[in-house]
Amino acid sequence: MTTAAIDRRQLLDDCEKHWGASAAKLYRIAGSQVEAEASGCEVRDHTGRRYLDFACSYGVFIVGHRHPAVQRRVDAQLAQLAWTPRGAAHPVQQELTERLKALAPGDWGDVRYMLSGAEAVEHSLRYALAANAPRRRIVITAGAYHGKTLAAMSILGQRQHEASFGKLSADVVIVPYGDMAAMREAVGDGACAVYLEPILGGAHLRMPPLGYMEDIRALCDRTGTLLVADEIQTAFGRCGKMFAVEYANIEPDILILSKGLTGGYASIACAMYRKQTLERLPAPADDHDSCGGHPFACAAALAALDVIEEENLLQASVERGQQLRQGLMQLARRFPDIIEDVPGIGLMTGLRLKGAVYESLLSMELGKRNVHTGHSMNERAERPVLRYYPPLSVSAETIDEALKRTREALEAVAALPAWKISVMRRVTRSMYRLPNALLRKM
Repeated sequence: MTTAAIDRRQLLDDCEKHWGASAAKLYRIAGSQVEAEASGCEVRDHTGRRYLDFACSYGVFIVGHRHPAVQRRVDAQLAQLAWTPRGAAHPVQQELTERLKALAPGDWGDVRYMLSGAEAVEHSLRYALAANAPRRRIVITAGAYHGKTLAAMSILGQRQHEASFGKLSADVVIVPYGDMAAMREAVGDGACAVYLEPILGGAHLRMPPLGYMEDIRALCDRTGTLLVADEIQTAFGRCGKMFAVEYANIEPDILILSKGLTGGYASIACAMYRKQTLERLPAPADDHDSCGGHPFACAAALAALDVIEEENLLQASVERGQQLRQGLMQLARRFPDIIEDVPGIGLMTGLRLKGAVYESLLSMELGKRNVHTGHSMNERAERPVLRYYPPLSVSAETIDEALKRTREALEAVAALPAWKISVMRRVTRSMYRLPNALLRKM
């Protein structure tokens, strides 16, 4: 079937039938189209309509869609060797392992590959509990997002996701993000591990207070607690440095990576372990089977890392990030009744809005103007953040165009009469409770 022949309504009906009502509901509410092609910072749907991609699947397409250099490398790898059995070694994985060890701050031992960030979190939990036995207490921060597999959900700082499954772990303590006194109390004489996102991406771009990460590192050193840095969203230049922990000049005991690592070409994740962490493990340590780290994914990762370095995308993230943030801050000053502030750093930024209704309205208006942004999916809040995560390769002209369309969208929202915003506020609160039968007609 050609993309031109796709019936969106029929496709969503099939999605509801075979995949699940909740997924179909999300696509209907969001007005999602059928993506057919992508290149750079642009996505084209099945009707030929073109969109600026300032969502990038929350950071996956870090060097842009279908970067030519990555494409060439993966084409060559596919022609040679795409996949190996779990028990077979291959040089591409070894090359990626050495590259990551050289890039990440720390003295690294093992790099264990998985298919997804949540799977890497699961692996790290097993290793942390084994390395720091008999300690069982895991300390996490409120709002943290570490994945939605069963064990990963047990350290999710968003307890609304436990509603369908019940309490998953009695050994998890949640503390407010940025509250060092609460962190000290939770760690006590020594927890097993502290799991930390340097920046809370899924919890509306909360930035760490000055000295927060350094103080946690010192606390973990003093109590023998492992510090696990989840950089699934923040790594590979998204924040202006290769890794966000570099801003604090600290070295985690375990580092979790995924999303941008292959530039969007293949699913890959890894958990990296410091040598001194591995020394605390009882033998045998290798007890986790995964299909991650196959030749195709590793080749894509190496090519994406080459692009980041050769095209100086870390500096581009800083410069284009400043341009984007300055533009968004100008809009915040112009629309103070809609925008509260502009959180973030580098090309991990967004608009903190004065109510969920404005997130819904602005998302719809941006959709009309062909701009994809990242809406809040994982934590309900009174002040949600509409996230802007363009590829690091985004041009200054494209950012200017996205800012222009954002201004037009804000003007449209600001022009709405109060009664319509009041109605939309009630609709926003109840939208996900609407039956699919009604949404099909919208």
